[in-house]
Amino acid sequence: MPKCMEWAEQRVDECNEWEDEGYDRCDEWDDRCCDWWPCSWGCKLITWVCVGFVWVSKWVCVGWTVLTTVVCVAWDIVTAIVNAIVVSLESIFGWLLSALAYLLELVLRIPLLGALIRWVLNIVTTVFWTAESLGDALLGFLGIRPEKRLRVCTVILNDETGAALCDPSYAVDLLQVAADVLKREANVRLLPLAPWKYASGFGDAETVTDDWVTTEVSPSDADTLDAPCGAAGLGSEWGMTGSKFQAKVSNNCFFGAWRRLVGYGAPVTCFIVRSIGGDPNTHGCSLLWLVDYVTVIFQPRPVAPAIINRRVLAHEYGHACNLLGHLDANGHPKNLMGSPWDGTAADLTQTHLYDWQVVLLRASRHVTYF
Repeated sequence: MPKCMEWAEQRVDECNEWEDEGYDRCDEWDDRCCDWWPCSWGCKLITWVCVGFVWVSKWVCVGWTVLTTVVCVAWDIVTAIVNAIVVSLESIFGWLLSALAYLLELVLRIPLLGALIRWVLNIVTTVFWTAESLGDALLGFLGIRPEKRLRVCTVILNDETGAALCDPSYAVDLLQVAADVLKREANVRLLPLAPWKYASGFGDAETVTDDWVTTEVSPSDADTLDAPCGAAGLGSEWGMTGSKFQAKVSNNCFFGAWRRLVGYGAPVTCFIVRSIGGDPNTHGCSLLWLVDYVTVIFQPRPVAPAIINRRVLAHEYGHACNLLGHLDANGHPKNLMGSPWDGTAADLTQTHLYDWQVVLLRASRHVTYF
């Protein structure tokens, strides 16, 4: 069932709940009414006004739900048709565009100069495409949220000896959680960065397979295997570490490189690394708008209980897509951006997004209709 229809069912249920609660409040008022005239007459009049208001409000709620659902489904139909054309054209001509972009990205690997260009480019495209999404954001606040897309590329690094840090199945599991969470919470479809990937808003979240994941063929150095984060990560972007990550992005995520330059639908690359900031309790890192990649560590599965932070990749995608800060996990125990991870999210209860978070995420330059 399309997500628009699922949300419609939820909203109709909420309308019915509002109606039941409203009638209960009207009955409570009526029970407390005085029984002497003319007070009783005036009190009964207020009861009738209350009942009428609840009845009208319920049908206004239902009518608005029908209207927003029709708009949402219609836009899903339009985007499905247009995307079929766009994906076909991009799958044919995107290789040439990506080759040209690859040559330009060689400049972005230069220490200092490349970092400056990358940061300016990413900030400018972020501001431009976020501003362009204001109309869509307004519709999002009104409850109209047709499906959008987020293209991703996932790369497992090799250690200094050339051994892969983990099996692709580990990355597949994190990706599947992210695909399910983003589709359920924000109606955003996670797609691999590859040609001929057709999809529409009338299907469930994608089923992630091993071909979504690339394992590098050459060893990596300690500065990328043990990735810095925070201020250290921002500083390293200006030196060889930033150049190496840019090279890994260009070499492993070639198709769609042109989108990184123009910003529209820029893919987000995830690197599976050995550690982040030297802290074993740090499971992931994003440098927010300034880069097009996030880092996530391989978490060796504990003996007992067998719990790993499976929501970490969805959390880092949130940071990359405009959700800049953390929420206090104590005050927001079920939120995807709650931090720290509560350590018991094997059942993935800590994956909810508030409406304002959904609107911000969908306004990201990484999240687009086409």
